[in-house]
Amino acid sequence: MATSKMTADEKRWRAESDAETMARFQEIMADKNRRNAAIKAAKTKASELTKRAQAMQFAAGGKLKK
Repeated sequence: MATSKMTADEKRWRAESDAETMARFQEIMADKNRRNAAIKAAKTKASELTKRAQAMQFAAGGKLKK
């Protein structure tokens, strides 16, 4: 939703939600073990999404993966 079309309450809620997200980010980055686990999870997820995207590319082209 574009910011200009949001109500004042929606803008306030989004700002509060974003502030909470930023606080969680700071907590994660300050904790070495938590940060490293998050990075590892992100790499795993990225790999899974890449494989899924490749499968979707094959499907979009009407081809079977060999």
